[in-house]
Amino acid sequence: MATEESFVSPFLHYVSVVCLAALLGGGALCVHRVAIGPSAADRAIALDTLTMVFIGIICILCISWCSALYFDAVWILTLVGYLGSVAVARYLEKGKLF
Repeated sequence: MATEESFVSPFLHYVSVVCLAALLGGGALCVHRVAIGPSAADRAIALDTLTMVFIGIICILCISWCSALYFDAVWILTLVGYLGSVAVARYLEKGKLF
């Protein structure tokens, strides 16, 4: 029976599991704020934070899998999250985008 070799130390594995659990808990709180946010600004901030949580999850998974495959997705998601935040902020301030 073939065994799968692990390239990650046991300490790094446990730390990544704890970090993923913390990020998932924070993501759940962000989803809750998006659902019941009293204002559009609260919902926009929660969505921006949820994007950052998702980026953190992707980065931790890339580190624990010893793979740089999804780092391009991190760059794209960061750019889209930033542009979305700017668009929502401009809309909330002026009532229009352009």
